[in-house]
Amino acid sequence: DQDARRLRGVLGRRQSKSQEFFASAAGKWDRLREDLFGRASYLHALPGLLDPGWIVGDLGCGTGQVAATLAPFVKQVIAVDRSPDMLDAARQRVRDLANVDVRRGELEALPIQDGALDAATLLLVLHHLPDPAEALAEAARALRLGGRLLISDMLPHDRESYRQQMGHVWLGFDEDTLKRLLVQAGFEGIRIASLPTDADAKGPALFVAGARKKCSMLNSEC
Repeated sequence: DQDARRLRGVLGRRQSKSQEFFASAAGKWDRLREDLFGRASYLHALPGLLDPGWIVGDLGCGTGQVAATLAPFVKQVIAVDRSPDMLDAARQRVRDLANVDVRRGELEALPIQDGALDAATLLLVLHHLPDPAEALAEAARALRLGGRLLISDMLPHDRESYRQQMGHVWLGFDEDTLKRLLVQAGFEGIRIASLPTDADAKGPALFVAGARKKCSMLNSEC
């Protein structure tokens, strides 16, 4: 009993100390956390919300950064890109991750079977594609009924130089256009939000969009 009382006393003092710290640090907590753990440290844990049984498509995977981030939390990642140089970099990055399958292919003709994916990402990809509608339709084909699609891309901007410097086809997407493209491709439950801007970033503002592949009226599992 005496040991238990002493333990409660120690824990109580530690809790009071913690409360004092947060009371004094509330105004500078974000900066302190960044200094200790990095600017995006709080984001690194969020993939843990994913279903560990999912197969996820990283469509337009580039150098494989997203695939490497998701791989520890899901059953498999299928990473697809058209660029041999990007794929070489991706394979190097994920060489120790046995559940990442890197494939060369076009986003308008994915090397993925119908309904094979539980979720898919298109991150900073659509603005490079001549026909985003075709790529979205392909993503829908590769997703199972009720499968999730995550898109992030640029909001509309006027930086015409991007067409020449980086091969951009589209100067961003507005909400109405993106919703129309997603509905036409067979998605529902569409949510679109602007992302916070980074004071150190030089590019246009970004958005994130989530959508779900439409379920059949006869399918009760979606």
